[in-house]
Amino acid sequence: MPKKEYLNFDFDDIAFRAIAVHTALPPALLAWHTDRILGTKFSLLPDSFLLKVKKGISEHTQYYFREEESGTEWWLMENQGTFGLLMNVKPIPDMLLIGRGGEDEDAGLDWPEKLETLQGMTLVYAVSETEKKKLTWITCLEEKR
Repeated sequence: MPKKEYLNFDFDDIAFRAIAVHTALPPALLAWHTDRILGTKFSLLPDSFLLKVKKGISEHTQYYFREEESGTEWWLMENQGTFGLLMNVKPIPDMLLIGRGGEDEDAGLDWPEKLETLQGMTLVYAVSETEKKKLTWITCLEEKR
C-alpha cells in the first residue's frame, strides 16, 4: 500500500487579516456599499466557498477583490452557510472580510471604522488574534490570480 504524502505547512506562517461584520444588509448590498466606501471592487465568485462540517458540506457565498498596488487579496464571505459557521463566536457575525498576502501589513486597518458609518451596520471589528487562530479554513481560500 503506498504511503500518503501530506502537505506540511505551519498555519501560523499565513499572514491574514479578518474583520467581523454584523449587519442587516444582504451580502450583495454590503459588497456594493463596501466598494463605494472603501474603493474596492468586489465581485461575486461563481462558486461558493465549501467547508466540511459534521452535518455535511456547508456552502458560503463569497465575493473577491485583489488590490493591484499591494497584491492583497480580499474575500467578503457569508459567515452562516448551509450547514455551519465559518467563525463561531458570540455574537455571531453575519459576514467576514478576510485579507491575505500583499506587502502592506496595515491594509484594512481603518476599514472597521469606515464600515460602521453605513446605515444597517450593527458592529464591525477586527477579529482578535485568539479567534484568528481558529480560522484554519483560511488555508483553503483559492488564489484568484
